Amino acid sequence: MKRNKQPSRYLDSLLERLTLANGVGYAGNVKDVVFRELRKFRLKSKIERDGSVHAVLGGAGKMSVMLACHIDEIGFMVSSIDDQGRIYFSEIGGADVRILPGQEVTILAKDPVKGYIGAKPPHLVTKKEAHKVLSIEKLFIDVGIAPATLKKIVKIGDCISFTGRYKKLQGNLRTAKSLDNRASVACAILALKKLSRLKHSATVHFIATSQEEYTGLGATIHSYKLPINCAIVVDVTFAEHPDLKDYEYLPLDKGPAIGRGATIPEKLFQLLVKIAKRTKIAYQVEALPTYTGTDADAIAFNREGIPTCVISIPLRYMHTPVEVVSLKDIEKAAQLVVNFVKEL
Repeated sequence: MKRNKQPSRYLDSLLERLTLANGVGYAGNVKDVVFRELRKFRLKSKIERDGSVHAVLGGAGKMSVMLACHIDEIGFMVSSIDDQGRIYFSEIGGADVRILPGQEVTILAKDPVKGYIGAKPPHLVTKKEAHKVLSIEKLFIDVGIAPATLKKIVKIGDCISFTGRYKKLQGNLRTAKSLDNRASVACAILALKKLSRLKHSATVHFIATSQEEYTGLGATIHSYKLPINCAIVVDVTFAEHPDLKDYEYLPLDKGPAIGRGATIPEKLFQLLVKIAKRTKIAYQVEALPTYTGTDADAIAFNREGIPTCVISIPLRYMHTPVEVVSLKDIEKAAQLVVNFVKEL
């Protein structure tokens, strides 16, 4: 009887380090975690001015490809602090307001501070309020610090992230905050690690892009200035969930999704499918009829147009602190990236 191959310990460890790091806007230390990891493979690496991380893996030929995945995560920003020490905040990147009360967060001040999102107790709300989702303006963060001291530590404009915890679920499943898009960052780093040991013609410009969640800044800047012929974007997509129609999700543990749609050249889509079939990598097809909702949109429409394809990793509970992915899907996506680069 054949035993199922277990996910690599390296991937598990890498994903844990990436998700426990913070990266809202320009704030946080995730870029440093990525930079240090890339240096282990002796890649020429740099943290760029916009907060993206750039690494180059040279090839023998003239083809040059951009491998992009964003490192930023959804979060919040301090908007005001009242005289009782309650911190009010605004969202960055589209958090699910329904799940915010009671969540533990970290304020990314010079010295990070942890606190909890508070709301009016259910005993004190009116019947009308009880059946409504509280708006973000009604929520606040309590850090348990005296107001005068708090205002010396926390400043208006400080970014806020969910407090990270990395948990192993059944089998290959893992849960954490910011798996959108640290799962893809782990995928790309794993692919680079494998490619660094292989001969290939294409030069790979890896960009862990900044600010995908609200501006697309990193992808726009670096796809404009780098000498690339094409790009491959790795991101996440929606996994199965009750009440979703079949075409609205892609199941976990069935392999990565290859995007097909109006902004993705058919030739690149067919090449990825051909490679997946030939190398026996399980894959799914994701219909992306208009915009992809990823960095691919910023890249594809840059300069004269840059041929760009998308590989997505299925993920449950997107934009919450308990996102779920399968390590096997990440590994298969990484191998598909490796085989794609070798084909070029």
